[in-house]
Amino acid sequence: MQSDNPLEPIWQAYQVTRDCLKVAQRAINKQQPSFLGGTQCVGIPQQEATQWIVMSRDESDDCVILSLWAVFERIIIDYMQRKGQKILDESPKVFSQKFYKQLQREVEYWKIDDILDLFKGTIDPILIGHAKQIKDHRDWVAHRNINRGKVLPDFAYKILSEILSQIQQPAE
Repeated sequence: MQSDNPLEPIWQAYQVTRDCLKVAQRAINKQQPSFLGGTQCVGIPQQEATQWIVMSRDESDDCVILSLWAVFERIIIDYMQRKGQKILDESPKVFSQKFYKQLQREVEYWKIDDILDLFKGTIDPILIGHAKQIKDHRDWVAHRNINRGKVLPDFAYKILSEILSQIQQPAE
């Protein structure tokens, strides 16, 4: 099933990972070692294997948010660079070209919170606020910053997908 949502492949892979962890947990709970052959769960106590699965689930949740955010941020930056191309049509051309090159180079270093604020008025500010919460959680995952904003993966997927959908809609 093909989707226009660039976050969909990440989300589908995450869903399969979660399903696999459920199957592994069921095999452990029902003491079905034949299903666990060749895995890390063979030969360890049931409680320890369950702890590994719980840790893997938590790590998977964090990693999917990190991946979703990375793709989301890249799309937003690419969008800003495309929008900036319109300056190339302005006179004087020499200035426009230099300005565009500077914009293209520097937008990579803009604070994502500031970029998201540019979309207020175009995108519901509540969505923008939620995106910033996701970014805070992403920062915690990536850097283990003290200020952890806890976000669930399905929330992150829904919010980031909705923002990208609104950005990708043709202008009225």
